[in-house]
Amino acid sequence: MTAWDDLVGTVLLGTRRRTVDAAGLPAGVRELAAERTEPAEQALVAAAALTGYRRAGRKPLTGVQPEPAADGDARPFVPAGARSRLGYLVTANRPELLEEWLRTVADKGFRVPAERLPVLADVARTRVSLRAPFAAVAGPIGAWLGERNPDWAFLVAAADDTHDDAWEFGTAVRRQAWLQRVLVADPVRARKALAGTWSSEPADLRAAFLSLLGEHFTDEDEPFLEAALGDRAAGVRDIALRLIGRVPGSAFGERMIERLRACVTVRSRALRADVLEFTPPGADESLVRDGIRVPAGPGQGTARLRAIVAATPLRFWDEFGTPGELAGMLVEGPPLNVVRESWATAALRQGDEQWAQALVEAEPGGRATAALVGLLSPEQQAATVAKLTRGLPVEALTRLILDLPEPWPAPLGTVLLDWVAGQRDHRLVAHAAALIAKAVPVPCLGHPLAEIPLPGEAAPWRRAVAETLSFRREMHEELR
Repeated sequence: MTAWDDLVGTVLLGTRRRTVDAAGLPAGVRELAAERTEPAEQALVAAAALTGYRRAGRKPLTGVQPEPAADGDARPFVPAGARSRLGYLVTANRPELLEEWLRTVADKGFRVPAERLPVLADVARTRVSLRAPFAAVAGPIGAWLGERNPDWAFLVAAADDTHDDAWEFGTAVRRQAWLQRVLVADPVRARKALAGTWSSEPADLRAAFLSLLGEHFTDEDEPFLEAALGDRAAGVRDIALRLIGRVPGSAFGERMIERLRACVTVRSRALRADVLEFTPPGADESLVRDGIRVPAGPGQGTARLRAIVAATPLRFWDEFGTPGELAGMLVEGPPLNVVRESWATAALRQGDEQWAQALVEAEPGGRATAALVGLLSPEQQAATVAKLTRGLPVEALTRLILDLPEPWPAPLGTVLLDWVAGQRDHRLVAHAAALIAKAVPVPCLGHPLAEIPLPGEAAPWRRAVAETLSFRREMHEELR
């Protein structure tokens, strides 16, 4: 039995039944315990002294080499006011504001004191959206920390490392970071590396890698996308369909045009608008090779037609009329909403602003309206949403605002703030207003809504909106 176990047993049994075995104690502890006459005091003193002895009474290690220092960081520190605000952001559980603060700090070329980095790293570890902006702010010290703490390994991926071992042996995050950098620095090398490992990659990484390739897409990538259309993973096929829709004159697009031509006719009616007649296509093995796979069951013909319309280049419709004319035509065969949703998918894949505008005007409350608005120019986004605020019921408008793709341009932000200012108290308006206050761009933060009303002068949600706008404005002023 060790001296510690003997001492614990004595304390548990009580000194009336058992006394401390002083002979088993280290010399220094024994001397301290001997200064006490009462057995209970001897046991307590011995326990206290032995605890310190066990924690600190060890021989120093030898041959230990100090850790290499992190690379230097010449960026200036954030101003003093911004440092104080950072402390609040970390403890206030406002990740969207902390993300905005980090991105602004990175854009301004500032850094934060090294002693703040571990706390921020712990926050970013559980908030994926914070990782990229925090890694940019942390710089070389962040990469140094990530190499020494597995929980912060995401910081290592952000280090400026373009060696091939990062691609061959790195984690999934680090390999994505490598591919993203090398697609810019050495595109030929990046594409060769991707082609070499493609068939052995798991589905989630194939999808991630294909999305990264899409950010740097060239016409030479068309054969690669053609092969990806037949991928065994639905997620990969969906990304390939979206990317290949951007290729003007692609062989895939020509095949889809020929398929759709056999399914569409225009019939004129006396005194009535033209009618688009659709004939659903039959099963075709070539559709499967082109990434269009329809589950077995009722409605297969309509599902195939939907997929073909969504994948066909929108120039196919030029011979039938303008986007505005087509969006307003009657439809026979499939439901009208099926055709419009397919057109919307095609417009989003191909980035066609004219079709987006026509579809929004034809069906303002459609499921794809918010995404289609995101295709418009900043001025047109503002004008379109301003019109929608006057025509849509508050339920549909709130849903639209929540779905609008970010970041918003300044004209759109102003339109939305003006809409909030003119609304009465309503639960859905309060919900949308909270998002608007967090999402409007910096030029909108001087809006009159940023003036904080006195308590009792306005509903709590209006005061919260004003406080958020005011807080963000001050935050950006501190980082100038």
